[in-house]
Amino acid sequence: MKFHLQIFLCLFITGSVVSSDDDCISKIEFNAFKQTVLKQLRNLEIENKVQAKLIASQERMISSLKESLTGNGETLTELSREENSTINSTLVDMATPQLPLKTILSTSSLKRMKQPKVSRITDAPEYPIAFYAYLTTPEVNPGAHHIVVYDHVMTNNGQGYNKHTGSFTAPTTGTYVFSWTTFVDPHSRFPMELTVNSARAGIVFVQGDTTYNGVTGMAVVNLQLGDAVYVRSEPGYTPVGNIYSDHNTQTSFCGWCLSC
Repeated sequence: MKFHLQIFLCLFITGSVVSSDDDCISKIEFNAFKQTVLKQLRNLEIENKVQAKLIASQERMISSLKESLTGNGETLTELSREENSTINSTLVDMATPQLPLKTILSTSSLKRMKQPKVSRITDAPEYPIAFYAYLTTPEVNPGAHHIVVYDHVMTNNGQGYNKHTGSFTAPTTGTYVFSWTTFVDPHSRFPMELTVNSARAGIVFVQGDTTYNGVTGMAVVNLQLGDAVYVRSEPGYTPVGNIYSDHNTQTSFCGWCLSC
C-alpha cells in the first residue's frame, strides 16, 4: 500500500514521464503495470467461469453414475465395505480435471457392479383378480350334488367366473380366498361345500328351523392355472327344502387372488 501511494504521489507532484527518484516509477511504467494487472484479472475471471461450468458438469455426471450404479435396487451402503470405499473415492476423484473419464469408467469397482435389472412387461390385469355373484331366484328342491349357479355377476375382474356354469376357473396360478353364503327356507337343511376340481376345499351346514337362515363359509386355497372352483350341495347327504335368495337375502359366491 505504501509503495502504491508513493507511485501516485510521484506522478502527481512531478507530472513528468521519467522520474529520477528511485522510489517512483514513470507514467509509462505505471500504465504498463496496470495493463498487466487488468489482463491477469480478466484471465482469472474467465478461468473461474470455465472451472464452475466444469464442476457443474461433473456433478451431473456423478449423480447420473450413482443412479445407474444403484439402479438394480442396491444402495451404496448395502455393498461391501471395500466396494463402497472404492466407488465413493472414484466419484470424488471425478471432480478433479486431471482424471480422464476413460480411467474412471475402467475402474475395477465399476466393472464389478451389477447391471440394472430390466423389468419384463407382462399382461397383468388392470385390476386384481376378483369376482362376486349372487343367486337371483330360489333353487327349489335341488337335491344332493347340486352345483349352484350364481346368475347375477357384480364383479368379474380377470373374467374367471362363468355365470352359466357357476364355476370359477383360475386365470393364473396363485393363492385365492373364497367365500360362499347360503340361505334356506324354514324347515330346510343343506351341507354346502366349496369344491376345487371335484375335491372338497371347505364345507358349512345351514339349517332353517322355523325361519329363514343363512351360513357363510370361507377358505384359502392354492390354485394352479385352469383349476375349477364351485359351490355344491354335499354329494353324500340328501338335503331337505330349498335354497333361498331374493333382493333382501342374497345367496352369493365370491373370491379374489391374494398373490396375483
